[in-house]
Amino acid sequence: MTQSKAESVSAAQAKLINEAAILANRAGLENLSMSGLAQALNVRTPTLYSHVSGLSDVKRLLAIHGLAQLNIAATRATIGRSGPDAVRALMNSYRQFAEKNSGLYAATVPTPPPSDREWRTAQEILMATVLAALQEYGLGADESIHALRGIRSLVHGFVSLENAGALKKSAVDRDASFNWMVEGFLAMLSARAARSSEVRR
Repeated sequence: MTQSKAESVSAAQAKLINEAAILANRAGLENLSMSGLAQALNVRTPTLYSHVSGLSDVKRLLAIHGLAQLNIAATRATIGRSGPDAVRALMNSYRQFAEKNSGLYAATVPTPPPSDREWRTAQEILMATVLAALQEYGLGADESIHALRGIRSLVHGFVSLENAGALKKSAVDRDASFNWMVEGFLAMLSARAARSSEVRR
């Protein structure tokens, strides 16, 4: 394959994934289909198989793309910040991304197969960004993973409820509730960090 042809294939695949992300965000990842994607791209469905092996491959590529985009958002939010400011900015950027890109975000949730190095690398890069935001707390290796999972679980749970149409029937602002939850998590992190420091002494 010549370089120009390879570049053409890459560009075509990028266009396919961008359109798939738009469709997934609009109608939900579960409603994404090869025929719908072909229609959106104004091509025949068999044409798509020149670039992907099927719907599962499209979702895999969406996961990799989504993880990369989420990492960009997290990196931009946390650059130049540390401690509570970094974690607070991280959790807010995580929420904003998931809300604005609900379908693309959904593609990032599954755990990649052990054999899929590209997908696993995209996930590991995002994990490294999150762990960097936690660095000032001085947590041990296991506690850092607990904190990472806590961040993911808290944001995912809140956004999932929002995207499902919940949390609306109250005079209490949802942003205020999210901030309350984040501050509670930060207080817990500080307490854990202090305890870990005492143990090391």
